[in-house]
Amino acid sequence: MCLILIGNTLSFSAHSESNFEALFAQNASPSELTQLSKQLAPSAQAKGLFTQYRQLKVLKQPLISRGSFVFSKQQGVIWQQLSPFESTLILQAGRLIQIDSQGQVQVSDAQQSPSANQLSQLMPILLNALLSGDLPTLEQHFKLSLQSTSSTDAQWQLGLTPIDPLVKKAMPRLVLIGEQHIQTLILFSDNQDRSRIEFSAINDAPLTEQDLARFSPSIEDSARAGQ
Repeated sequence: MCLILIGNTLSFSAHSESNFEALFAQNASPSELTQLSKQLAPSAQAKGLFTQYRQLKVLKQPLISRGSFVFSKQQGVIWQQLSPFESTLILQAGRLIQIDSQGQVQVSDAQQSPSANQLSQLMPILLNALLSGDLPTLEQHFKLSLQSTSSTDAQWQLGLTPIDPLVKKAMPRLVLIGEQHIQTLILFSDNQDRSRIEFSAINDAPLTEQDLARFSPSIEDSARAGQ
């Protein structure tokens, strides 16, 4: 999960897990989730930019990476890192496709790698539920906590505690922050490392043919290129 995968650049040290204790102390009520669902702008597709800040225990400063993403409710998620080096993840139901900076393609199927299956399932669920306003689906995979906003502030914070024990062991907690769209995703790991992903320039217009074609990279062409 540390490979991945929603602003202003903030001091990462200010966002320790303890800052969200109040959020996780209360379960989201059905009425609160209904109100949040109404606030979200539903979309079956979206694309935009991201900046990821990874804070490791052994480092004083976060590692920063930047790139773009493409989301399709039907196809999955493309997560393309552009700096400090290029790499691409294509997350789809049942498989994970990785493309390195040389254009080499590696496919991990669910039957071959259970951990890859968890990753390929989790991010589409997160983005699909928040971009389409489908919070009931999110409830099937996470225990939800919500801090509602005041009438003068449209921002919300949604805490997610995985139900699946294997996912929970790797990522005990997640926090989503947004308004009509996801703005920030914070991932806490079991070893106290954490990642903050900030999303920007989100565009939910229909995807182009070029966007859709990227979900099916030519594995054969990649293999020939490496020979």
